[in-house]
Amino acid sequence: MQQQRIRIRWTKQGRTRFVSARDLTSVWERALRRADLPIAYSEGFTPHAKVSFPDALSVGYESTGEYAELTFAVPIAPAGDLARLSATLPEGMDITTYLEVPDGAPKLARMLRATLWEQEWPSADAAALADLLRRRSDALLAADRAEVVRHRPDGDRTIDVRPAILALAVSYRAGSGGGDATTDGARTVLRAVLRNDGPTVRPHDLKAALSHDDVADPPITRRVAQGEHVEQGLREALSGQVEPLVLDVDAEAA
Repeated sequence: MQQQRIRIRWTKQGRTRFVSARDLTSVWERALRRADLPIAYSEGFTPHAKVSFPDALSVGYESTGEYAELTFAVPIAPAGDLARLSATLPEGMDITTYLEVPDGAPKLARMLRATLWEQEWPSADAAALADLLRRRSDALLAADRAEVVRHRPDGDRTIDVRPAILALAVSYRAGSGGGDATTDGARTVLRAVLRNDGPTVRPHDLKAALSHDDVADPPITRRVAQGEHVEQGLREALSGQVEPLVLDVDAEAA
């Protein structure tokens, strides 16, 4: 019987954001066994489940936009069987979208041309921070180059992050009122669409380009989705829905 390939979008939140790329395969293999699904295996002396991940996520980052391709030895009923698989994954890992892969379809990596990233700062000075980041985002988009220094054990390296930046937007979301800004939900959110092809640029590189050592590291960095850059933001690879670059904000937002 013909094998079946299915591509999925899944989340990596909560404690699972600390699961390393190296450990992902074993996590998924255990979940597939518990769900009793007929995953296909490679041949050779050390067969492994045919589950591929196109892009490793840095440890500590959250994500609602992780992707994988699973090859099953025999066809499954995706709606029910993938729901059962999702239930066996650790808390924080959930399958949110799936797409059966037709013959001749392009490789999954080719569908993930760009990533929508999100960095979030809850702050008593959220409005001021949003204004600062807007000014610096405008300057960065207008620049021809934006060099940052990466510090590594084998020596520092200077890279130009500007070619990877497709879009930037800063939103200030006011709190619900009745308390200080930290407790009632005020926050600054930076969203960026970064190219996946070419030299890898991650959110910490972008933050370095926007900061003059006067902006704290964001408590939350999240990979929202992957797909194709469009004017409004990013067209998600599997569903075709557009994830907006600019968030809806409260009426009193600055």
